[in-house]
Amino acid sequence: MKKVSICCLGLLFSLCSYAQVQREYHLISTEKVENKAYYFTALLREFGEVDSMICHDPVLKKMGLKKLERLHEAKTSQERVEAMKFSTEEITEAGKALANLYKPGNPIDQLLTRHIIPSGCYQQYKEDGAAFLKKIWEQDAEGMNYAIEVYAAARKPHYPQIDSIGFYIHSRRFIEEILPACQQNIAFEVKTHPVFYSVPMAAVKALLDVNDRRQSIDYEPLCSTENRKAYTQVSQTEWNNYPYTAILVLGAGPEEPNVSISPEGKLRSAYAAMMYRQHQAPFIIVSGGRVHPYHTPYNEAFEMKKYLMDVWQIPESAIIIEPHARHTTTNFRNAARIMFRNGFPVEKAAVVTSSFSHLNFVEGMDSRCLRELGYVPYRLGKRLNERMMEFFPLQESLIIQPTEPIDP
Repeated sequence: MKKVSICCLGLLFSLCSYAQVQREYHLISTEKVENKAYYFTALLREFGEVDSMICHDPVLKKMGLKKLERLHEAKTSQERVEAMKFSTEEITEAGKALANLYKPGNPIDQLLTRHIIPSGCYQQYKEDGAAFLKKIWEQDAEGMNYAIEVYAAARKPHYPQIDSIGFYIHSRRFIEEILPACQQNIAFEVKTHPVFYSVPMAAVKALLDVNDRRQSIDYEPLCSTENRKAYTQVSQTEWNNYPYTAILVLGAGPEEPNVSISPEGKLRSAYAAMMYRQHQAPFIIVSGGRVHPYHTPYNEAFEMKKYLMDVWQIPESAIIIEPHARHTTTNFRNAARIMFRNGFPVEKAAVVTSSFSHLNFVEGMDSRCLRELGYVPYRLGKRLNERMMEFFPLQESLIIQPTEPIDP
């Protein structure tokens, strides 16, 4: 794997920039599921100097080898699942070892100040230095354990009807074929670089793949695929020429397995197209992932984009897809992330459009956001009519949700 070098600028840089969320920061390697859900741990191997420190630490090196050995020795389904996960003791031990490696100005500190803190992914933690390092490590480790429990041991996810494991774990097929093959693939992948986090991270990737749950990276990197033309247009936009920055369309997945876009999806997209033609905003953001029905091959945002272009002749440079959201809360969160990271003036209102009843629900959605996300990713403005409402994206939207591996 290609290493990225971190050049030392010393202690002064660390102290001066310890630091703020940076709107211009773009996540590294968004086409990798681990970078979406466990950004800190995923970056440990991206930077050569940090990786070298970890590989040479005796505690972390021993843990990595021991975890691989335990994986090899597992014979039953329960043993395999437990070998894939971190134990409570391992999470604590690794956290202490990482904290001991941290020094102001060293490569690990530079990873924090140049990437982790500017990304905003862990902004809910207010600690500094080694204490911050332990907090974000614990979040990543517990998040990996959660994904393994859901997709190898059938733990009930937050939304089981759309996000649950794709196998009956007591079936002969799963016990004798699926889980042992996952175990072998993980061991084969890890053996060349068995660092302390390798087994659980490889397990998450393998389990999401075999369960067809890699939706978090659909169409990534968006900046060079479906959103390339629109993102280029953002920097050329005269925002003062429009009353709003964007029109957010909340997706509505079809219930029939062979239907690509629902009637509701068409109606909401058409309303946004008419607003766009009236110069209400320079961009339409269509939001929704591969959600309904269970294991659908159709992506709500992608299909709405096709509809807008084919039926309403909206230019591709005016359409931004947000193809990952699985709930109304994350429609807003993910759209807010796009706006923050791609140069939208977030102090200026955007508008959201959906059905009358859906927007009524949105007006009281703060408590659900707090319960499911831990924060509210938007501030609502005026209700303009039955199908349109103002909103403002908030910086908190950048925070990772580790217990939603399909859309963290």
